[in-house]
Amino acid sequence: MRETFCAMLVLVAVLFFGAVEFCFGRNVSFSCIEKEREALLKFKLCFHDPSHMLSSWKGNDCCEWRGVGCDKNSGYVISLQLRGSIFDQSHWYSIDDQQSQLYLIDDVKEVVSSLLKLRYLEHLDLSRNNFSFNFIPPSFGLMKQLRYLNLSNVQFRGRIPSELGNLTSLHVLDLSQDFHGRDLFQYYYGRLKVDGDIQWISHLSSLQRLDMNGVNLSHASSNLFQVLGMLSSLSWLSLSDCSLKISHLPSCNHPLNFTFLGNIQHFDISWNSFQGPMPIFLQNMTSLTFLDMSEIKLSLTSSNLFQELGMLPSLSWLSLSSCSLKNYHLPSHNHPFNFTLLSTIQHLDISWNFFQGPIPIFLQNMTSLIFLYLSYNQLSGSIPDNIRQLSKLESIDLSCNQLSGNIPDSIWQLSKLESIDLSGNQLSGSIPNSIWQLSKLKSIDLSGNQLSGSIPNSIWQLSKLERIILPGNQLSGSIPDSIGQLSKLETVYLFGNKLNGSIPDSIGQLFKLESMYLFGNQLSGSIPDSIGQLSKLESIDLSYNQFTGSIPDSIWKLSKLERIVLGSNQLRGSIPKNIEQLSKLKSMYLFGNQLSGSIPDSIGQLSELESIDFSSNQLSGSIPYSIGQLSKLESIDLSGNQLSGSIPDSIRQLYKLQNIALSDIQFGIRFPDWLLFHKTIVMVDLSNASISGPLPENIDHMMPMLQGLYLANNLMNGSIPKSLCNSKSLKYLDLSNNMLSGSIPNCWRHDQSLLFIDLSSNNLSGLFPSTMEWLSLAVLHLNNNSLYGELYVALKNFTSLIVLDLGENKFSGNLTSIVRGEISNHSLKILRLRKNLVSGYIPLELCSLSQLQILDLANNNLIGRIPPCIGKFPIMLNSTQLINGLSEVYWSWAHLFEVVKGRYLEYRRRPLGLESSIDLSSNNLIGSIPEELIFLRDLHNLNLSWNHLSGQIPEKIGQMENLESLDFSQNSLSGIIPKSMSSLTKLSHLNLSYNNLSGPIPTGYQLQTLEDSTIYIGNPQLCGSPLLKKCSNDVLPPPANNFKDNDDGALERMWFYIVVMLGFATGFWGVVGTLILVKNWRYAYFQWVDDIKHWILVVVTLKMA
Repeated sequence: MRETFCAMLVLVAVLFFGAVEFCFGRNVSFSCIEKEREALLKFKLCFHDPSHMLSSWKGNDCCEWRGVGCDKNSGYVISLQLRGSIFDQSHWYSIDDQQSQLYLIDDVKEVVSSLLKLRYLEHLDLSRNNFSFNFIPPSFGLMKQLRYLNLSNVQFRGRIPSELGNLTSLHVLDLSQDFHGRDLFQYYYGRLKVDGDIQWISHLSSLQRLDMNGVNLSHASSNLFQVLGMLSSLSWLSLSDCSLKISHLPSCNHPLNFTFLGNIQHFDISWNSFQGPMPIFLQNMTSLTFLDMSEIKLSLTSSNLFQELGMLPSLSWLSLSSCSLKNYHLPSHNHPFNFTLLSTIQHLDISWNFFQGPIPIFLQNMTSLIFLYLSYNQLSGSIPDNIRQLSKLESIDLSCNQLSGNIPDSIWQLSKLESIDLSGNQLSGSIPNSIWQLSKLKSIDLSGNQLSGSIPNSIWQLSKLERIILPGNQLSGSIPDSIGQLSKLETVYLFGNKLNGSIPDSIGQLFKLESMYLFGNQLSGSIPDSIGQLSKLESIDLSYNQFTGSIPDSIWKLSKLERIVLGSNQLRGSIPKNIEQLSKLKSMYLFGNQLSGSIPDSIGQLSELESIDFSSNQLSGSIPYSIGQLSKLESIDLSGNQLSGSIPDSIRQLYKLQNIALSDIQFGIRFPDWLLFHKTIVMVDLSNASISGPLPENIDHMMPMLQGLYLANNLMNGSIPKSLCNSKSLKYLDLSNNMLSGSIPNCWRHDQSLLFIDLSSNNLSGLFPSTMEWLSLAVLHLNNNSLYGELYVALKNFTSLIVLDLGENKFSGNLTSIVRGEISNHSLKILRLRKNLVSGYIPLELCSLSQLQILDLANNNLIGRIPPCIGKFPIMLNSTQLINGLSEVYWSWAHLFEVVKGRYLEYRRRPLGLESSIDLSSNNLIGSIPEELIFLRDLHNLNLSWNHLSGQIPEKIGQMENLESLDFSQNSLSGIIPKSMSSLTKLSHLNLSYNNLSGPIPTGYQLQTLEDSTIYIGNPQLCGSPLLKKCSNDVLPPPANNFKDNDDGALERMWFYIVVMLGFATGFWGVVGTLILVKNWRYAYFQWVDDIKHWILVVVTLKMA
């Protein structure tokens, strides 16, 4: 009996302490239910999991699996949090900060079938995975126990099933889709929508948050907000980019539950198609804290916008970006408003509107502001000092306005500032040392201004700085060693400045650095080896500097590097064989250096590579066969090297290839047939490659996307295929310097895209094709052929030309008919008609070509005088206007043959853009050289030789300070050589031979270096060095000097008469003007005259008596 009592006592104790442990939850847990574990494994099999999101889904206890949450008491699965990630430039969504995503490979119904076996599941988050544009299964509506459902951005499409209305326990429903940055196919095809009746939403009586951003609601019934009004618990409503119309909004015809409005705290209706006044119902949303109405087309004709918003006392987040707002919408003294609104707003975004003038003064009252965005307006003037009153500001964006002046010191006193963006303005001055006061600053963007001076050392003391963006200014000085102190720095953009010196070794201490762009400066020295310590570096651009030495080996060990640009420097050495370590590399640009050696075979192991540019180096050997392994390659440029051999057959396998440039490689074959089977090809450059044979006939059909075809300097023969007339995508065509014959096809069409045609230096003949006038050409080179026709007929409809080169042909007609015709436009920069049959006078209208930079009319039959207005071409007057003129793509391929310094020179690429020239040689021009020519201070080449010009050389010709080549030979010029010619310090070619010049040859400066006596030959009255004829001291001055003396005497007499006349006028108006203007003086004067008159009468009368 006693033993039984003890046993019962022990049992009671065990049960008691077990109950206590159970109640207090100490060390009690239940493993997951086996049936649910099997359901989860079945769910896992429905997906491809390349990022191993579900790699932990193994073993018996599913409650320990990643993303799975179980009830601690029962062991049932109550939560699945499998949020994936999508990487873009501005967001990073992921679990555990790692890129991860599931890809559906099974029927989506199987997914739901597995989830239905989780009978107690309350929380389901499958957002940001890939469901391959499937439809949402109606069976989701069977999961009635769900309280949280997130299917955002899972690439579902089609109609949202009304069965979701059965989920009456839902508190949160997120079906949003983010289409920003995606293509139109995804936007229209891969989009969820609601058609017709939406009454099912009203059944979600417990719903607190509804997010349907990106869902197409354009065909939803017009009682949308009436249905939403039945959700009494709803506090978060997001309907951005839903294609809503004004008819969907509440109105008098559609009464609304105002209790619903009063509960809403978060309201987003941005990016919709509203047209009309500000919605009246907003004034009833008194609990609203968040309001986003950006990108809506409201006709805000009234000026009481902020007065209406002032009725929302709790509002703290407001965005009215891109609402076409203007100044009269802003609060002002004429429009009283609720200052309570201003004092509660913490986030204000009124960017992308049409505000003008100074920064609105009302902002100084918004003392609670934390975020302020005013970018992309038309604000001007300086940044006001009172901005210091916004002491709580953490982020300010004033970018892309027209603000000017210095950056005020008050900005640097905003001690809580974490982000500042003043880019894209006209701010000047320097960056002050007081920037150190922004101790919390994480991001600074001052790009695209006119800031000068050095980067202050204090900026490198901002220990929390993550982004420094200062490109497109005039900053100078060096990058200091102290940059290494910015241990949190992730982005450095200093490109497009005037920075010099070397990159400090301390750059290697920026262990978090991901992007470094220093291109377009004057940096020099070697690239520091310490860059190899930047293990997180993804992109580096050091191009267009003056770096020397070899590329450090450490760079090739940066395993995360995706983009490397080192072009246009002076780097030497070879491309290393261990390049394959850059396993993530997508772009490699090493162009314009002095790299030598061969391209390593290991390049074929860079499986992610999309673009290669090794052009303009000294690489040798053959193109490695392994390049064919780069299956993602889209662009390759190996031109301008010393490569040899044939193009490897493996390149045929590059089916994504779009751009291929292999010029200057002498592989000596016909046009590669394999290119014709690459439908994706956009640009082909096989110039100077010894290609022979004809052009393919069906090139337009075989390469339908072709935009650029460059086959210059080859041995191609035959005719130009007519199929080129059928290509709608072709923009740039260069077949120059070949052996093509026959006529130019006369089949061009107005729907073609051609901008650039170069058919120069071939054996083409026949009439200029009349259909070419349908093309909107910017550049046309047909020089050095045997083409003929009337210029006016050929060119009458060319209104967009920038470069016209018809030299060395047989075109006839006169210039008057051209410049008075359709070609007379203000864009023409190069007009070259050398060596044709052009006749007549040089018309005054030629001077109306205000952008003309090169004029070559040599070797024609022009007559008459040179018009004086030729000295007024603006581009040749002012060096600040002498720019490349053409867009980069035109200049990079344009070329020109000019007679400069006595010989033919071919200008290509950069030198052409900087050249200005006038050549009227070998015509029948008469008269004197216009004095106005001396105003062309930025003219580089002037050639008037082989005409019948007379008179003297302009005395002030020395003012043409940039003249490099001057040729007046074979004319009838007389008089002395002006002494000012010795001031032409850049002159390297001079020819004054065979004229009637006399007197001593000027000495000193530049003329002293021109010692070739043939410069002056054929002028028997010239004397002095470098001629053998010496000048005697008693030689009478030539007649030209007498004329000069007479001219001087006449000038003195003219000034004498002018001074006399000025003296008379001053005395006369000094007296008469005073009498007219001063009434008392006038009365006194005439009283004095009367008194004199009476006195004279009295005297005369007395004398006569």
